[in-house]
Amino acid sequence: MKSRLATISFLLAGLCVAMLASCQTSTPMSRISKNPVIYQVLSPEQQLMVQQGKICEGMSKEAVFLAWGNPNTEPVLGQQNGVSYEKWVYLIYQPVMMNTVGFSAGCWGGGPCYGPAVGTSTAYVPQETAWVMFENDKVTSWERRK
Repeated sequence: MKSRLATISFLLAGLCVAMLASCQTSTPMSRISKNPVIYQVLSPEQQLMVQQGKICEGMSKEAVFLAWGNPNTEPVLGQQNGVSYEKWVYLIYQPVMMNTVGFSAGCWGGGPCYGPAVGTSTAYVPQETAWVMFENDKVTSWERRK
C-alpha cells in the first residue's frame, strides 16, 4: 500500500514539474517580437522604456501591454470628475499553506475506516502588484510594487 502511494505521489510530482516546465514566462522582448508593428510606432524613448519593462505618462495601452503584458483582471471602467478612465490591475497568486481538520470515511486497503483526518492544503491568494490608470487611452498614473 505504501509503495502504491509513493508511486502515485511520484507520478503527480512529475506531472507538476512537466506542467511548470511547459509554462513560458512572457517578457517585454517576447511581446515585442510577437508584435513588431506596435513596437515600431513608438518613439525611440518609449521603445527603450518598453524594452526595460518600464512605462511612463502618455504611453498608449499597446505600449503598456508590450512593457508589462496583459492585466490579470478585466479592466475597471469608470468616471471621475466627468472624465472616463480605465484601470488595469496586475496580480500574482501567493501560496498560503493551511492546516485542515476533517472527518475521513473510507480506507485504501479494504474495510471501512472512519475517524478524524488532519492534513495541509495550499490556497493561492491574489495579491495586487501593479495598476495603471488610463484617460483617453493614455497612461495618467501607475504604481508597481516589488
